[in-house]
Order: sequence, then structure tokens, then C-alpha cells
Amino acid sequence: MYRSGEKMSHIVVTPVKNEVDFLHQTIDSMAKQTILPSEWIIVDDFSTDGSRKILEDAEKEFEWIKLVKMNDESKRKRGMKIAKLINFGLERSDTEWSFFSKIDADIILPKNYFESIISEFENDDELGIGSGNCFVERFGKKKVEKVEFDHTRGALKTYRNECLSEIGGIREVDGWDGFDNMMAQFHGWKTKNFPHILVEHRRKTGSNEGVMRCIFWAGKKSHILRYSWLYLLAKGISQMVKWPYFIGGICLIMGFLWAKVTRVESMGDEEIALFIRKKQRNKLLRKINFIRPNDY
Repeated sequence: MYRSGEKMSHIVVTPVKNEVDFLHQTIDSMAKQTILPSEWIIVDDFSTDGSRKILEDAEKEFEWIKLVKMNDESKRKRGMKIAKLINFGLERSDTEWSFFSKIDADIILPKNYFESIISEFENDDELGIGSGNCFVERFGKKKVEKVEFDHTRGALKTYRNECLSEIGGIREVDGWDGFDNMMAQFHGWKTKNFPHILVEHRRKTGSNEGVMRCIFWAGKKSHILRYSWLYLLAKGISQMVKWPYFIGGICLIMGFLWAKVTRVESMGDEEIALFIRKKQRNKLLRKINFIRPNDY
């Protein structure tokens, strides 16, 4: 086990674009970690709201912070753009690392976050990608954002060096944070979300783009990852019983159809696509068996 406060080869990359409302608390929570990162590379993507001044001051205060800058004036985006920013940061690391974490700029970490996550890797040599889970606080109550047990959160995920190398790094595609889970599993690694390791997400996932846009984007991502029609329809029906009721499921399916009709480029590796569809088929079968009445 790593001892609390022990120096270790763990680096963090955080993409930033106009996060002035959140940065102070994110930096403060990082500085209070029981295991500090060897290097925290913050990629400022042409912030215009005062974020860069906060980051420059933090770089002066903490020797383990490295600020790197991109000058892309495009709007804040999810997906492929985020993957490019992560790789831009990784390429500028000076550390031979064992673990790498991608942490968003609107996250508040509990002080033992990295200690807890790295302990999970130590306890399981087959764990390739791991993450905690997020909650948002509304009106004094915590609301946990639910995800599948093997889906690591894009906002805060940690990679074992050997795993990231074997899957070919972070792919610069929309849906990169789902694709890397699938690639890791295909190569025999485990990917896990640890619901007992909770962090505060200051902004609900996808809220910056709007709920409907986020759901439509999820449909597009499903095409990119070559989801089967049956699984996509099941996801759409499941979405219909969540807010925004009914229309959310339609929007998911429309995003999938739009990507197909406009011929958005999908994942080209047929072997990986078959692996993903097999997992989806097994998942659907498990759900059917679970709701099937018992035979008397």
C-alpha cells in the first residue's frame, strides 16, 4: 500500500475552458490530497473569463502544477475536442508515470480521493481503468449520478500505464470515454466505477450543453461505437421513462439515426464492434431473464 502523503508517479491532466466559477475549489481540493500528484498538467483552452490568471497564480504557488496553453477560439465542446486536449497535456508531461488521471475543472475531490482510487488498483492487478462516482448538490441534498458498474466517469478517471498503452492511448473521437472502457475490456482489463468513492460535480453532467442536446449527442455516440439497433432501441425506451419523459428517448434515437444518415464516421475495428455487440446482447438477455416470471 502507498502511505498517506507518499510521493508517487501519478499524474493528472485537466482541460480548462472558462471555468472561473469552479477553479478555486478544484485547486484547493487537489492541494489537500493525502497523495499529491507528481505532476498536474492543466491545459487552458483559450479561456477568456479570468481562468488563466487563476491558473497562473496556482502554477506559481505549487511546484507540481504545470500550465500549458492552447489557443483555440472555438466554443467549449465535449467528445473529440476533450480527447485532443488530454493528449496535448499528456505529451507535455515530464514524468514517468504509473497512473494517470483525467479530472475535470468543475470537480471537488475528497481529500483521500487518489489514495482510495490507487488502493483499488493495488488490490486488483487486472484493473485497467477506474473512477469514483459523482454527485451534484441541489437544495442541500446530494443526488448521485447513476452509471453502469463498469463505466468509468469521463469527468474523473484513472488509467494504469500498461492498460493505456495496450489500448493505444486516448482515441480522439466522440465517445472516447466509452470507447476506452470497451477497448480495455476487449484486451482483458477490468474497468470499474466505485460508487463508494464519491466526488462533488459542481455542474451536472452535460448541463453545459443542455439536456436535449446531451441526449442527442449520446445517440450520435452510440452510432460511433456501433451499437446494435436492438440495444439502441432498448436504451431509447429506457430513456423515455426518465426526465425529460418520452421526448428524451425519441431524441436519443434521432441522434443515432442522424449520425447514420449523415454518415458520421464510426469505429472501424470490426472485431471490437462484435465484442461490444456481444456484451450488449448478453446485457439484454440478463435483463429479460430478470423480469421473466418464475415457472411454477
